[in-house]
Amino acid sequence: MKRLDSHEAGRSMVEMLGVLAIVGVLSVGGIAGYSQAMSKFKITKAMDQVQTIITNVRTLYASQRTYTPLTANQAYAMGILTEESLGDGGTKGLNPFGGEIIFGVGNSAGANRSFTIQYGGLTPEACVKMATADWGADQSSGLLSMTVGYTTSDDGEVASKGTKFTWTEEANPLPITLDRAASICSEGKSGSVTWEYR
Repeated sequence: MKRLDSHEAGRSMVEMLGVLAIVGVLSVGGIAGYSQAMSKFKITKAMDQVQTIITNVRTLYASQRTYTPLTANQAYAMGILTEESLGDGGTKGLNPFGGEIIFGVGNSAGANRSFTIQYGGLTPEACVKMATADWGADQSSGLLSMTVGYTTSDDGEVASKGTKFTWTEEANPLPITLDRAASICSEGKSGSVTWEYR
């Protein structure tokens, strides 16, 4: 029977710890990369979803003189929301970040002559990207205004705050600059963007 030297006995504890440390570092890097990729995917998906909703609402109301408020269930029945974006048994529209999609009627173009879409529950990064995206080069695109805001909780009270940006306003003009969007979106716990189109 052949006797094994200590050099042939296998891996030492130090070598095994080194291998485990390398695996740990690679795992942490992989998880961080996956997290960033998912965040970018959700932002892209949300922006595509907004563009589709805007197009669908405009098409639906093309022959109407005014807009009427929509519930999430009505928006789904009319093909504006997909099954994927409908939550809570059809009572809420949900964006890719899990925040609510709220449909409203705007008044910038006259009584009920414009509609609004609000995306809530956005991360600060998503809020900034969506607020500074090119939603229309000028008023001819149909974009009348954007309101960028956040929801925060002070002593248990929830307060929503927002800054409205328009084409004609000097203090808060469209398009929204990156620094303005970043300062607004980072103030609270959850960001929101509201678009008003005619």
